[in-house]
Amino acid sequence: MRHHHYALDAALLVTLALPWTLAAAADLNAPVDMQAVQLQPQEQNGIRYLEGGIGQDEANALRKTPGYDLHVELSTGPDGKFQSGASVDIQNAQGNSLLSVQDAGPLLYVQLPPGQYRVIGQADGTTVQQHVTVNGKAPATVNLNWR
Repeated sequence: MRHHHYALDAALLVTLALPWTLAAAADLNAPVDMQAVQLQPQEQNGIRYLEGGIGQDEANALRKTPGYDLHVELSTGPDGKFQSGASVDIQNAQGNSLLSVQDAGPLLYVQLPPGQYRVIGQADGTTVQQHVTVNGKAPATVNLNWR
C-alpha cells in the first residue's frame, strides 16, 4: 500500500510539474491510445478539416494524420500552452472567408489548394492573425499565440 501511495504522489507531481505545451505534446514516437482519440473529419464549403488535440493521445494522433496542407496550432502565453475554444477563420488572398470554425483547437488541420491565405484567430476578446503560403508539397504551419 505504501508504495502505491508514493507512486500516486510521484505521478501527480510529474503531471503538475510538466506544463502542457505544444512542445510537450509533440512526441510523435509515443504510443497513441486510440480510445482517447475523438477526431472526426469535417467539411465546410468543400474544405475538409480536422480539429482537436485535447490530450496528448489526440494531439499525437492528429499530428500523424497525413493529407492536410495547413496545420494551425493555437497557444497562449510565452510558454505556448495549448489554447482551445478559439474561433478560427481562414481567408483566401482576396479576403473571402473559406473556413470558419468555432470552438476550435488546440490543433486545426486543413486541406487547402496551393495559394496565399490569412488565418485569423479570436479568443478571450483578442484577435491574432498570420499570413501563410500553402505550396502543396509540404504542410505549412501557423502558430496563433495569444500572449
